[in-house]
Amino acid sequence: MKYSLLLLLCLAFFQSKADTESTYITAYYPVINQAELSIVANDYEKALSFYREAFSKVQEPFAKDIYNAAVCATLVNDVKQAFNYLEDLVVKGVELTYLERQDVFEPLHSHKRWKKFAKKYPKNRRKYQRKTDQDVRADLDELYARDQYFRQAKGGLRVYGDTLRKIENANVVILREFIDKYGYPGEALIGVADTLEDLPRFSIVIQRQTKAKKGYDFSPILKSAVSAGKLSPQAAAFLMDQQIGSNLYRSRVLVKVKCNTSKKCQEEIDNSSLSSYLTEKISEEEEEKVNTIRAEIGLESLRDYKRKVLYSLNDKRFKLNYTWSVTNYNVPSKEAAEVLTENLIAVE
Repeated sequence: MKYSLLLLLCLAFFQSKADTESTYITAYYPVINQAELSIVANDYEKALSFYREAFSKVQEPFAKDIYNAAVCATLVNDVKQAFNYLEDLVVKGVELTYLERQDVFEPLHSHKRWKKFAKKYPKNRRKYQRKTDQDVRADLDELYARDQYFRQAKGGLRVYGDTLRKIENANVVILREFIDKYGYPGEALIGVADTLEDLPRFSIVIQRQTKAKKGYDFSPILKSAVSAGKLSPQAAAFLMDQQIGSNLYRSRVLVKVKCNTSKKCQEEIDNSSLSSYLTEKISEEEEEKVNTIRAEIGLESLRDYKRKVLYSLNDKRFKLNYTWSVTNYNVPSKEAAEVLTENLIAVE
């Protein structure tokens, strides 16, 4: 009887874990996509409804999604909901000073609840510090510091190449030990940076492990983290693209051409077809293949991704793009730009 009960408990635990992981892929990321597309359509009320639905399905929504939901609530004048989301962000680790600087929340400053929100900030900040493991965050941040120390020293990679390779290998061992012990360090474990960074600093360890250098392949760990809601699919796609040295997931979806030599050169580019954002020219069959592998890790279609990135480039109130979404081509001349962009077309 005792062993049967233990077996049932174990089965229940693993079933619960499996259900949680499938929920993010099947019920969270797709609904977040609908919310973001509603933002692109300027339907903030509908977007807010989708955010509420997505948040109700998981225990740990992503901070970026909570931020966008707070913006939507502010724009539709749902003050109570907006402040609730802002408090959720503070408990995630976002600092009050950062939120105060965001123009989109300025209408809330004159509301009587803003003073209450600010007064409650120290309490919520302590809640964040108790909820997350600050020692683990500090240790993980140290991996970034180790990576950067000799790179920033005089001579950099040229002088300290061997030392840096040893540090990179050691950092992989340390990060894998952390993952074995705690699981992938997601927001539930270490929170987010004060300013809602796209990737935590320790991600540099993964970025260094490229296929070209025969580095450690983190892709199974990253995919598992996405399924468990510990890493956004967009961040995972970028890290995997970095590792393989290819734009497989099309995380870098747009290109902007800039001239780095003269004002005249820039004017020539601005007055040509190179002035708009560009994107890779691919066939319908290739795009279908890309969308298939994107969907496997909870990503939106390539078309939807482009729409959201373009929207966010013009409307800074929301966080729908990423630091890696747009690649800048710095060229010495228009002729060089034309060669580099031969396989690119103006984005629709």
